[in-house]
Formats: sequence, structure tokens, C-alpha cells
Amino acid sequence: MSTLPYYQTPGSPEQMPGVPHQVQMAVAGPASQQRVTVFFRWFMAIPHFFVLYFLGIAAGVVAFLGWWGALFTGQLPEFAATYLTGYVRWTTRVHAYLMLLTDVYPPFMFDDDPAYPVHVEVGPRQRLNRVAVFFRYFLAIPAGVLATLVLFGAGTIFALVAWLIALFSGRLSASLHLAFTAVLRYATRFNCYFYLLTGDYPGGLFGDGPAVPVAALAAPPADPAAAGYADPAGYGTPGGYGTPPGYGTPPGYGTPPGDGTPAGYGTPGGYATPGGYATPGGYSDQGGYAAAPGYATPYAAAAQPSWPASWRLLLTSGAKQLVGWFIGIGVLFYALWVVLFVALVATGTQAVSSAVAVVRVQSAADTLNTNLLSWENATQACNHKLTCVTPLDAKAAGYFSDFAGTLQGISFPGTASAAAAKLITDSTKAAADLNLLSQTTSAAQYDSTYTSSGLQATLIAFDTDHQALLNVLNTTP
Repeated sequence: MSTLPYYQTPGSPEQMPGVPHQVQMAVAGPASQQRVTVFFRWFMAIPHFFVLYFLGIAAGVVAFLGWWGALFTGQLPEFAATYLTGYVRWTTRVHAYLMLLTDVYPPFMFDDDPAYPVHVEVGPRQRLNRVAVFFRYFLAIPAGVLATLVLFGAGTIFALVAWLIALFSGRLSASLHLAFTAVLRYATRFNCYFYLLTGDYPGGLFGDGPAVPVAALAAPPADPAAAGYADPAGYGTPGGYGTPPGYGTPPGYGTPPGDGTPAGYGTPGGYATPGGYATPGGYSDQGGYAAAPGYATPYAAAAQPSWPASWRLLLTSGAKQLVGWFIGIGVLFYALWVVLFVALVATGTQAVSSAVAVVRVQSAADTLNTNLLSWENATQACNHKLTCVTPLDAKAAGYFSDFAGTLQGISFPGTASAAAAKLITDSTKAAADLNLLSQTTSAAQYDSTYTSSGLQATLIAFDTDHQALLNVLNTTP
């Protein structure tokens, strides 16, 4: 692992006018992709999933330690900034690969890879507001919800559509490429904010400017002067970013000893005219990172030491509409997921409730059966003496009342409520009938009350309804 921080921008965003956000991301424009790698894209990313799983566990520990450091010092410790920035870079490259933004396999590294077509720049450590640090997890909730929804939308129907387009055409459409880039950049900014790598709240989901006309995609200006980037007020000598004091030869990006033709970011092998962020082959006037105010021929992150305004991501109206659709579909799918989750929880709760109810009903029934057996034995021992039988009937009435009270205290699932109510009614009626018998004063009155009350039918109904309740509870899913 490198001993240098993984953020490479030498200046702070506060010193760079026009920089809209401290965390920047750039992705090369749509390029041809091998259909075989598109087809097996998720399988090919499995090694990264395996490594990032463990790196993510470590990132959680580092983020926790970094939170304490930022809370007491007002700045994320350098070890935390170094590790977390590298982790975010790595995950961003993998997600860009999964989202078909590039066909180049991601490197297994924390450092920025100048040869890889996805770049993430995180500015140097900032002074952080300690109050915002303390409440960071709460402050991040709105942005986290939005990131979840847009990723949900982009990762469902549109992910399948994008996969089919890339599979059959060999490349991702420009609008989808821009929309996915905007989503990934927002998710990256959220991760950086969550990890305290920046104090800037995530933004730029719909790009960094007004929609670029789609008509511009058909005929990008071939002449740099026509695009407004020639000498006058552009990147030429007078008034722009010319030799003094901008990005000219001195002090460091000319041929010797900077990033010129040999080993640098010149025409061959770098992020120059073909495939990069220049006018032809990259994101030019149709949106992206080029013309306004733009990645000129050299790739800005490599050729310029500061954060130029060319990090701005310009979306076409079609790409912005796609991002809006991502959010809408994300809301729909997330709502469906919540409904499904609630239904599963309710089903699980109902199953648990049924199991608990079965145990409690059976326990109460066992107690009742034991008491009734004692009642029957004691009644037979009375040898038909009314003064002995009626007090025992009063006790039996209390046994059924206690059983009915126990059932009323049990939480039954909806499917068993009716059966439980019937058993409670049977128990209450049996208790009332036995109470009437306990109040008789003669054998003739006892026999008459027993016949008129229908106690025998009530006890038969009790046994039937008790078994029916157990059947319902045992069959409740």
C-alpha cells in the first residue's frame, strides 16, 4: 500500500474558484465493449466482491475511529482519509464496471490508476464542523434515501435494458451512459460525505448545468475555435488559461519535464483526442466532461494540478429524464419492497403468534382437564349427597371461568379469532350452568336444572371447539 494519501489534488477547493464540489468523478465516454464480458459482467466482478467485502468491514472500523478523531480534532485523521479514499475509489471503479460504463476490468488497488477510464478525485482533508460530524449519520439520511432510491431505480429495469443494449449493440447508449455516470457520481459523493472525507453535502445528481441539446451530438465542432476554446477568452494565450498564468508550457506541463508526449498524457496511450474527454470520441457538446468549459485535449486530472471547472458533468435532456425515471422507478420498487417486507414480517409474526397461542391454549386445557378429573372423582365419592355435590359444582364453574379468562388473555392470529371466541363462549356457558346447579336445594331441582341448562351439550361443544381451535392454530402459516 502506498504511503502517500490517495487524494492527489494539491490545492484545496476553497482556493479554486468555480469548483462546485470537493469530490469529483470523471468517466470516459461510451466505447465499444466485448459482448462476452458484458454477458458475464457480474460473474467477472466476483473476485472484487470478495475482496471488497473484507475491505468494507475494515472501512467500517476505520470510519468509526475516524469519526472520533474528527469529533475531537475537527479533521479526519490522515490514516482514515487515506484508507477511506482508496476504498471509495476502488468501489467506484467496480460499480462503474458493473454499470457498463467501461469494459476495462477494474484494477485491484486503492491508488488512482491514470490508465483506467474512471477517476475519482477527493480533495485534501478539510476542517470539519464538529457539530456536523457528531450528527453526520443523521444528516446523511436524506441523501442516503435519495441515493438508495436512484440506485434502486437504475439497478432494476434500466439495468436490464442497459445490459441488453450493450449485449446486442456492443456499447451503452450515450443517454444511459451519462445517466448512470450521474448516479454513480452522486453515490460516490454520498459515500465520501458519510465517511467524513468531505464536508460538502452530496449534490449534482442531475448534472452541473442546464441540459445540453441533443442536436449537438450529431455534429460536434471539429475546429476548437468554433467551440469557443481557441485563443480568445479560451485556453489560448490572451485572457484565458494561456501561458501566463494558466496551463501553458511553464511551469510544468509542457514537453520537458512534464506530461508531454513521452510517458505522459499526450496523443498516444493517454486521455488525449481519441477516447478521452476531447471533442471527438469523448463527451463533447452532447454532455459529459468536454467542451464546456472542458476537458481539452489532455485529461484534466493528469495534465492540470488543480481542480478545473472541466470536472463539471453536463447531461443531455434525455439523460436528465432518465435520472428522473430512476428516482420514480426506485420509489415504486422500494414501496413494493416495503409492502413485501411488511407482509413477510406479518406472516412471520402470525406464525410466531400461532405457535405461542397453541402452547398457551394447550397448557390451559391441561390444567382444566386435571381439575375436572379431580371434580369427577370427588363427585362420585359424594355418593349422590346433594350437600356434597353442589359445592364441587361451584368449584368446577370456577375452573371453566379461569379457562375462559386465560383464553381472553391470549393474542390469537386473525384466522383463529373466531374459533377462540367460540371456545370462550362454551367455557363461559359451562361455568354458568355449573353455577346454577350449585345453587339447587333438592335432588328434583338439580335434575331439572341439569336438563334445562343443556350442560351435557355444552361440554360436548366445548370439546369440539377446543379441537377446532388447535387445528386452526396448527395450520396457520
